[in-house]
This record gives sequence, C-alpha cells and structure tokens, in this order.
Amino acid sequence: MLNKKITVKRINLDSMLEKLIELEEKLKHHSHDQTAIKIVQEFATSLGKTRNKQVLFGTDGVLLREPPIIYQEVVEKGLISQDEDPFSLLQGDIISTDAAYFFGERLLGMKFIIASSTCDLVENRRDNAVLFRIQPINNDDKSAASTISELLRFKSTKLMYLPRLKSDTTDVIANLVLLDGVVQIHLNDLHLATRHASLGLTGWRIFGALLKTVMARTGESEVKIRTSIF
Repeated sequence: MLNKKITVKRINLDSMLEKLIELEEKLKHHSHDQTAIKIVQEFATSLGKTRNKQVLFGTDGVLLREPPIIYQEVVEKGLISQDEDPFSLLQGDIISTDAAYFFGERLLGMKFIIASSTCDLVENRRDNAVLFRIQPINNDDKSAASTISELLRFKSTKLMYLPRLKSDTTDVIANLVLLDGVVQIHLNDLHLATRHASLGLTGWRIFGALLKTVMARTGESEVKIRTSIF
C-alpha cells in the first residue's frame, strides 16, 4: 500500500514538472526580456541626428506631458470609469519633495520620478514608494552636448533622458534620470509632493523597459546557473 502511494505521488510530481517546463518556456519570452529597449534603440538610431531626436522626444506628450495627467480630466473624457480607483499620482510622474531619502540622507531641493506602479500609489495601499533622482543638465556644462547625444541613443542602463521641464530654471536644457540608486519615501509624504509632469505613453514604455533592465536583466549564464539547481 505504501509503495502504491509513493508511485501515485511520483506520477503526480512528474506531471506537474512537465507543466512547469511548459510554464518556463512561456515565461522566457516575456520575463526579463530586453526586446522593448532594443526596439527603442533601433528607433532612436533611425531618427539620425541628435537634434531630430531632441525635437521628437521633446514634443509634449511623447516623453513628458505637462501639466500632469489629472484624474477628473480622464474620467470626463471617458478614458477610465468612475468605478476604478481614483488616482492623484501615476507611475512616472515627475515630482518635487523634501521628504525623500537616499541611504538614510534626506534629499532637499530635488525633483524625482516615481518608480512604483500606479496601483500601489493609491492611498492606504502601501506604506512606502520608490523614486529615482532627476538631475538637470545645465547650458554651462561643457559636456552637455555629448551627454544628451549619448542619452538619446537609449543605450545606458544608468541614465534616462528627459526634456526640459517648464518648472526648471532658465539655465536647464534637459534632464536625466539617475537609475543608479533607489530613493525611498513614505507614501503619505509622497501624496503631499508637487506634481510637475507625467510621462507620456512612449516615455512610460521606455521607463518601464529601463526599470526591467535595471531590476531584472537576464543573461544566458544566469539562466544556466538557475537551471543547474533544478
């Protein structure tokens, strides 16, 4: 009787393992995938000169939407129903606050981009949120032109290009998102932040692709390492 139970359990396990292999086959085409960012890189290359890229990606609604997207406006346009959770913040919003911390140090007088997903920004949904720092590029920076040219190739995994914000000082010609280093903030404090802009659809897609690259970049060797412990 005992042997029969062991045999049945073994058969069930073999069946589940086969399903697990099927799951892995499906996931490998989506999880940790780099396709999106490669598409962006190829598109940026097709635009040619840096100036062309600046004009297109600087157009309102492409990378940035100013002013930021407002809940009541999208409801009135019928883009979302009133049954959905109302939002006051969106993933990819550009905000300013003096309540954010980096390695325990409070950051003052800076702008940030929200990395947490929009559904996690609803009040009382979570206690904390994740931000990345935004650093302005000034017109007196001798390396500004080369920095912008490099950023608009979208090949960096540490930085993301953003155009100049209307709220920036007159000496700012562009911005970069510092993807190297996560900033923390209490969600209640984040809801008191000043919203400057929201990412446009293209900007949001690029930001999402870079987040995946930063947080979960894959490699063939890592696949082999994890397969070896199966």
